[in-house]
Amino acid sequence: MANDVILITGASSDIGMALIRSLMSGPNPPVVLAHSYKGGERIQSLQREFGERIQPFQADFSKSAEVSAMADAIAARHGVPTAIVHMPAMKVIHERFSKFPWEQFHGDMAVQLEAAIILLQRFLPKMAKLPRARVVFMLSFVTHNMPPKFMSYYTILKYAQLGLMRAVAAEYASTNVRINGISPSTVETQFLQDVTEVAVQMAAAASPQGRNATPQDLLGAIEFLLSPAADYITGIDIPITAGSTVC
Repeated sequence: MANDVILITGASSDIGMALIRSLMSGPNPPVVLAHSYKGGERIQSLQREFGERIQPFQADFSKSAEVSAMADAIAARHGVPTAIVHMPAMKVIHERFSKFPWEQFHGDMAVQLEAAIILLQRFLPKMAKLPRARVVFMLSFVTHNMPPKFMSYYTILKYAQLGLMRAVAAEYASTNVRINGISPSTVETQFLQDVTEVAVQMAAAASPQGRNATPQDLLGAIEFLLSPAADYITGIDIPITAGSTVC
C-alpha cells in the first residue's frame, strides 16, 4: 500500500484510530487522509507517532459547504485518493418511533449519507480511471434480519447508506473501483456513551459469543476489502456479527 492514498472519514473514532494503526503497522503503509470533526487531538497524536503519512483534515460533515471545501483541499494537495473508507456518524441514541428524533435524524443524514454523496461525486469519476480503487462503507447489522427496537432513525439511515453503496457499486462495476461495506453488530466504542448500560449488556447477551464486537474485530474485513484480494468483489455487504446473522 506504499503508493496508496486512503481517505478515512470519521478517522478519530475508535474504529478509525484502530484502522489507521493497523494500516501503519504494515510493511508498506499508505498515506492516510484522516478526517475528523472534533477529534483533531487524536489525529495529531497519530501524526506525531507516524509522521507525514498521516494528513489531518477537519470538517463538520453536517454542513455540505465544509464537505465540499475539504474535498477541494484534498484534490489540491493529493489529487484523487485511491480508497475511501466512510465511517462518520453521530452518537447512537435509543428512542421510540412515536418520538422520532428529527433533529438527530437530519444531522446524521447529512453526516452519514449526504457527505458520502458529495465526496463520491467529486472523486469517483477519477478513481474509476486508476488501476485499482476502493470504497468501503461502515454499515450496520440493523439492515440484516429484524432490527432492534427504538432505533428507527438509525435503521432508516443505514438502509439509505446501503442503497447508496449498492447503487454506485452497480454503476461503477465495469471499472476498477470496488465498492463494498461491512455491517458489524454492536461495537464497544465511545459512540455508545448515550446508550443505556442495560441496552449494551442486552446486545452482548444476544451475541453467540456473549460479547459485543471491538474495533479490532472489524479490521480484517476492512483491510481485505481494501486489498488486491478483493479485486473481483463489489456491491457486497459483509456482516460481522459473530454468527447472529447468517447469509
